[in-house]
Amino acid sequence: MNHSSFFKKSAVALAAVGLFASASAQADSLVLEQDINSLAFTVNVGGVQDDVVAGVFNVDNLTRGTSFLAFCFELLQGVGVGALTPPGLEFSASNAVNASTQALFNQSYATLDFSDASALAGFQIALWETLDDNNLTTGTYQNWVGDTGSFEEDLALLVADTFLGNIAAGAPATGNYKLTSWLNGSSQDLIQATPATGTVPEPATALLGALGLAGIAAVRRRKA
Repeated sequence: MNHSSFFKKSAVALAAVGLFASASAQADSLVLEQDINSLAFTVNVGGVQDDVVAGVFNVDNLTRGTSFLAFCFELLQGVGVGALTPPGLEFSASNAVNASTQALFNQSYATLDFSDASALAGFQIALWETLDDNNLTTGTYQNWVGDTGSFEEDLALLVADTFLGNIAAGAPATGNYKLTSWLNGSSQDLIQATPATGTVPEPATALLGALGLAGIAAVRRRKA
């Protein structure tokens, strides 16, 4: 073998190793703490009633030694038992999301108060709807109802409707986020938001508080 052939083959081998390492790095071991501040709902899915829990997950990435908050990105898949305890399950990362999902995060994620169950559930429901038709009463996912008929659940549906209305109206962004979807064939997929560029505003609790007051008034009028 001449030196030219040797170096060419070596370069190909190194490139293959690099591609393999890159592909391997995409699979991370995740452990989930399920449904922080969650609320329960029923929804009609293609003509069949389904029970769902809407909240947010705290996720430990054991591969990278980091933690993050994530929402469910797959309505009909439950959480795999293996994802709840170490060593967790292997999830692959993807940055492919549709325009409505990106708009929801850019417009509304920075407004969330992560201690407010209604806000988190409303955002989660709106997120599921961005994977369907952006409407609570039409499409594959429709006729959302709180399981217990509680005030918090009613408010969550008003929050979701407001967020979806912002998408339809092309409301201005309150932040700019890079979205990572974490995918596993036997467990619920997740979506994580991290600031994309510049400084993202802190969650606007005052704005959400105003939304909450408006929702309270609407719920009272509806129940009167």
